[in-house]
Amino acid sequence: MRCLTLNAFLSTVVLQLLGSPGPVDAQQGTPEMATASPRGVHIQPAPGPIEIDGELEDPGWAGATRITDFVERTPREGAVPPAETDVLLTYDESNLYVAFIARDPDPSTIRAALQPRDQLWSDDWVGVLLDPYGDASVGYAFLSNPVGVQADLQLTTTSEDGSIDFVFTTAGRITDDGYVVEMAIPFRSLPVPERAEHDWRIMLARTWPRSNKHYITWPAWSRNNSCQLCELASLSGIEAIRTGGNLEVLPSLVVSQGGALADTSDPDSFETGSLLTQPSLGLRYTFQQGWTTEATLNPDFSQVESDTDQIDVNTTFALFYPERRPFFQEGMDLYRTPLDVFYSRSINAPQAATKLTGRTGRTSIGYIGARDRHTPFVVPFAEETAILQAGMSFTNVLRLQHNLGGSHVGALLTDRRLDGGGSGTTASVDGHFRFGEMYSLDGHMVLNHTREPNDPELSLGLPDITFGDEGYTAAFDGESFTGHSGFLRFARDARTWSWNVLYLEVSPTYRADTGFQSQNDFRRATGWTGVTFYPNRQYLERISGSLFGGSYWNFGGVRTQDVFAPGVSVTLPRQTAVGISTTFRREVFRGERLAGIREHSLMVMSDFSSAFRGEINLGAGNRVARTLAVPEVGEGWNAELSATIQPTQRMTIEPSINYQELSLFSGEDVFSGYVIRTRFGFQYNRELNVRMVFQYNDFENRLDLEPLLVYQLNPFTMFYLGSSHGSSQFDERAFVETDRQYFAKFQYLFQR
Repeated sequence: MRCLTLNAFLSTVVLQLLGSPGPVDAQQGTPEMATASPRGVHIQPAPGPIEIDGELEDPGWAGATRITDFVERTPREGAVPPAETDVLLTYDESNLYVAFIARDPDPSTIRAALQPRDQLWSDDWVGVLLDPYGDASVGYAFLSNPVGVQADLQLTTTSEDGSIDFVFTTAGRITDDGYVVEMAIPFRSLPVPERAEHDWRIMLARTWPRSNKHYITWPAWSRNNSCQLCELASLSGIEAIRTGGNLEVLPSLVVSQGGALADTSDPDSFETGSLLTQPSLGLRYTFQQGWTTEATLNPDFSQVESDTDQIDVNTTFALFYPERRPFFQEGMDLYRTPLDVFYSRSINAPQAATKLTGRTGRTSIGYIGARDRHTPFVVPFAEETAILQAGMSFTNVLRLQHNLGGSHVGALLTDRRLDGGGSGTTASVDGHFRFGEMYSLDGHMVLNHTREPNDPELSLGLPDITFGDEGYTAAFDGESFTGHSGFLRFARDARTWSWNVLYLEVSPTYRADTGFQSQNDFRRATGWTGVTFYPNRQYLERISGSLFGGSYWNFGGVRTQDVFAPGVSVTLPRQTAVGISTTFRREVFRGERLAGIREHSLMVMSDFSSAFRGEINLGAGNRVARTLAVPEVGEGWNAELSATIQPTQRMTIEPSINYQELSLFSGEDVFSGYVIRTRFGFQYNRELNVRMVFQYNDFENRLDLEPLLVYQLNPFTMFYLGSSHGSSQFDERAFVETDRQYFAKFQYLFQR
């Protein structure tokens, strides 16, 4: 008697209920299933030179290895793709060369915007994912859209990082039957092991975004395996290549002039500052054995474009902002752990910083050291976060990680010491273990020791509370204590049925001075499960249902929160998705027992054309007014709308609005307001673009304008010319400028 697996049984039931005879696509009909593709490829050196120009007539392409048997992963796993793709692979001593010949049934529908780097995700694109060590520890993706706009990624078995940047060359052109993309990927851009013969791993990918977004790969990648690096094919034949011995020098110069109101209450007190120049220098050297050392002196870590304002009028906890500074982007996958023990923005304004990264055998080693001018403190408590800024400090971070082929174990040590006293140290161990293709176990245990500075002035920004069994005060009064946090998660990630169970605890005395922890004194036990079906009908591509639930309690044994949240989402034609969920919650906050909290949410997102895509998030229901002296439940709603409009290939307009309001059942308003932001961009060519950011924060009554001109030859050689202008209203007067800055930045990468 034949036995069905649970996945097969559930899929059979839902397909019968929906009346579908099998996977069907609106454009393709009943799909032809692809034959299994080989799991390896051998390449030969190029017999001649190759010029990256989008043409394939160079003698170096003669005899290149050709790959044709691509397989669709989504929406119709295992099907023959709706568009044919050929890839040519070869190399010389300096570069790996990849050429994509992407045919299309209707080339007029190709999506190919001319836009800044790393902004191609709604376009047609092709890419290659490389694992130079061949052990599924880390992979590097190089991508291009049909007109040569680049993107790159760094992937591990647990993360995907789009902030990393590599120097590589691309060229693309649209043809009568599709498009062609050429790539040259320098071996010195990659951490390549020193070997006589290299045994890499590789995956090739293409997207075909039409009514559905088709994701096509070689080799085939099963949706029952969440580890993409584990699915790569072997790449052999690479030998006698130049690696290591590479010196990079990155000088830069920033010239700026700022101004602000001398008295924030007097709109006529604006004062202009003096002209400032700030030179800086970055150095990077890659050794033959794959080790890399970096140093930066007086770095310019300012952002040329501000973070989008987050609404925090009803939260008592600190908000997390992503890292954008190049020095802290490259190679940071090594420092990512389940708990944010190291958060690079805890190094705020370094005078100097250094990094050392490398590996010996299967063990990766990383070190970061920095001397910081203005040291930030994110001090967590049970029901709020205090944010302070102190003076000078030293930070040291040491990371070890041993790769186990898709799994890993690691240790992380962090230490920050303030001038004049005060320190924070953490020591932790973590691991990610895979069992077969679907199951994984993640764990992290952290111990910390904190010695507070003795600074009455700095203590003015801290609440008047005590914490822990010993009754430590929140004030920075020189107290010393230890704490801990722990994380354990067991998960199944599969095509049809996925789930996870999680336990997390953070003690009342836990702090991570070099990390990000906005709350402590809690234990959490939660679970989530989700089921997904793929009818691939004309009117319905995918449907998913999920349940989330669990409880939270503090170290005193008080149950602080119970939550239960069902949800359902569907993926429709025209790359449109709709999701609905409801959250039922009760909690204890500041000693008040708050029940009957129920919130509903609706999400609609669509990428239905190359000219317009957008997203709507709506929420309404009962919410806790947390900033009142006595918290209580009220009625609130929020709306977040964003869009990307591309009226031409070169122009992009990105408007967004975030509105929130909350009122008590008595009718009293707690707050209401919005943040509106619009970003206008015009890309003249791949190197030159101009953009303008407009943002108005109704909560702060502040208007910001940020024009910027950018000329960028590669991710590191660039010229910026821009300004920022902040204005506010005073009484009945029109907007008055409260602060401004003009700046120019020139940076050039020298490589040898």
